[in-house]
Amino acid sequence: MCNLSKGIEEKGIKEGIKEGILSSIQNLMESMDWSAEQAMAALKIPESEQIQYVYGLKKTDFLMELKS
Repeated sequence: MCNLSKGIEEKGIKEGIKEGILSSIQNLMESMDWSAEQAMAALKIPESEQIQYVYGLKKTDFLMELKS
């Protein structure tokens, strides 16, 4: 596999993992009535990574508002 293809594949995998974690956070928030911080603590997401997920949640909420 060429370097470009490998880079694209790795980027896709990282995005998929991030989307899966965002989905898990949202599911815990909805089903357990938890805050984002509580959900991330339950998932053992390191504090250094939490800001990217908070941003992702806000982005997702904004997009959902646009659809309705």
